[in-house]
Amino acid sequence: MRRWSRHRSPRPAGACRARRWNRAGERGDAISVTVTHSAEAQAALKGGDIERAETLARQAADAGETDAHALLARILSQTGDFEGAETHAQAALDQRPDDAVTMAYLGSILMAKSRTDDAVAAFLRAVELRPSDAILLNEYGNALAAAGRAEDAVEALRKAVKLRADLPEIHNNLGNVLRASGRPDEAAGCYKQALKLRPLYPEALNNLGVVMQEQGNVDTAIDCFRQAVALEPGTALVHTHLGAAHAAKGALSDAVAAHREALRIDPDLAAAHNNLGIALKDQGLLGEARQVYARALELDPDDAEIHSNLVMCLSYDPAVDGDSLLKGHRDWAARHEKPSPAAFDRELDPGRVVKVGYVSPDLWTHSVAYFVEPVLEHYDRRRFHVTCYADADRPDATTERLREHADRWHETAGLSDGELYDLIRSDGIDILIDLAGHTANNRLPVFGRRAAPLQISWIGYPATTGLSQMDYRVTDPWADPAGVTDSWHSEKLLRLPEGFLCYAPPQDAPLPARDRGDGPLTFGSFNNLSKVTGGVIDMWSTLLQECPGARLLLKSRQLADESVRERIVRAFQLNGIDEDRLDLRARLAAREHHLALYNEVDVALDTFPYNGTTTTCEALWMGVPVITLAGGLHAGRVGASLLHQLDLTDWIAHSPEEYVSMVLSVAAKPPERRILREWVAASSLTDGQGFAGRFDEALRGVWREYCERKEDAE
Repeated sequence: MRRWSRHRSPRPAGACRARRWNRAGERGDAISVTVTHSAEAQAALKGGDIERAETLARQAADAGETDAHALLARILSQTGDFEGAETHAQAALDQRPDDAVTMAYLGSILMAKSRTDDAVAAFLRAVELRPSDAILLNEYGNALAAAGRAEDAVEALRKAVKLRADLPEIHNNLGNVLRASGRPDEAAGCYKQALKLRPLYPEALNNLGVVMQEQGNVDTAIDCFRQAVALEPGTALVHTHLGAAHAAKGALSDAVAAHREALRIDPDLAAAHNNLGIALKDQGLLGEARQVYARALELDPDDAEIHSNLVMCLSYDPAVDGDSLLKGHRDWAARHEKPSPAAFDRELDPGRVVKVGYVSPDLWTHSVAYFVEPVLEHYDRRRFHVTCYADADRPDATTERLREHADRWHETAGLSDGELYDLIRSDGIDILIDLAGHTANNRLPVFGRRAAPLQISWIGYPATTGLSQMDYRVTDPWADPAGVTDSWHSEKLLRLPEGFLCYAPPQDAPLPARDRGDGPLTFGSFNNLSKVTGGVIDMWSTLLQECPGARLLLKSRQLADESVRERIVRAFQLNGIDEDRLDLRARLAAREHHLALYNEVDVALDTFPYNGTTTTCEALWMGVPVITLAGGLHAGRVGASLLHQLDLTDWIAHSPEEYVSMVLSVAAKPPERRILREWVAASSLTDGQGFAGRFDEALRGVWREYCERKEDAE
């Protein structure tokens, strides 16, 4: 699932900055007026007649009147003429170089021109001239944040808070920087303090909502966004934030409505188009989602995350072949991959300890963690030094357990791509491994810059990254048969002979039921509903027609939405399947309850062309047989890979007809559930130590090849 977008600007993403104060009114520093043209220009500006104010100010400047250039700079900045505004601000400073107010205006003008470093210098000079001015410190802090100097920004804004703790805008802006720095609890405290000072403060309500959603407090986030919308119904950004929160709760119809309202207000808000695309994809409306993503990308062509959302849609589409898949991903790379010319100074010793780095936003209780933990727990510490770069918004007990396995751990959620790149380079990583691909919160731009001598894509994404800077992709002979899928990857395929996945079953998983009892035959799928395409529904309908007394249990977070449920019911009804044969369930809060639900399923049905991974492993661990239809692309062959590891190839179908026949055969004589769990427990699929050893050897092999290649080049 892709993360919802937030408005992109020089400030922290998603944050609403405080409106800029009128410095003259706030501090009593009105520009002095001693002659007629300037006085009249001031009056015209105050009355809203910008055109007349500009004319009079130019006359004042031509006449050499005091402060006319400063006034004209202010007027021109309001009209959007930032070149002219800068010229006149500089002219004013030539006359009065120690004028802190004009220096601050210059800083604001330079910020508008995206000359962030120059703006920081201007605000710093203003602060040096008036070190006890909280408003100048606030502006300086905002500029530092835009320049990527988060800690300096925090320091400046904390000074401003001490000077004027009564100003909610400063608390709000400090919260923005803290949130962007990966300190959400402190940020929330700042927003709450701002709201104590000004309860009806829409910017702070929006920003608190963003933090609450990122921390999983979706109900609180929705409440914050609703209050902000009520206060400022004409702000598109807040509407799309509300929509994203609705989507996180599973209320997809409400999400779509909120995003469409945002686009009614601002049709060119790329974030709203992107968020609408996410909601449509989650509803299973892939064609519409792709159109909306494409529009978002037109509006913001440099947004790598929007582009990732677009290419990720390709894996769900049964009409997309390998060549089209590669082209879509190479298009992403052509736009966003920017290799650095910096060389690597590494000791070319194949036998030395190799520094390996893992980059992931999912090192918490997430599907990726089930598959990476065996490697982190069992890697050979005599041969490898492991660093994890964890981008998790919500670290939890799983995060702490994974942290204990690594030699070094960095929390990187608050780092920009550039800062993360610099950190990885300074850590001297030899092999950098991506665990996200084009999924939510990925760091592919860092890989696109080449942060390590060797870069590898492993789990977390079922296709090529498209990057020329990604050297390898870890897979196996069943997910990517030799000579079949190689040409559909920008990476060289690194095939592990016994499977590319190793599953760490949840320690709190309940025991499989001894039998299903006397209920009706039940087929089930707990896959993300986006994978349940029209072709899948057609084939599952055929199964239900072949078994008149059987029912189908579907569980997915999207089924919390009534319109989604109605769409699924209608699709089956068109195939002659009555609603009473469908059991549609939404997300369950507790993982043990989710796993226990498998005890109500006789045969688990894999999706296509995008197979399940975690859901397949869960079903098998709970003693439920899984039937998969092997496709042509990696996404459609993961089920075959998992079942090959278990030597259960009789459950791999190669045609829709074989799939139906296989399901019926297994349903007629299912395996004993607890015996199937024992079989899985004794297989290579759950042999963490064995898998880690094979993975280590694969990494050692590519490192050896790298050393030999570099030595030959020298």
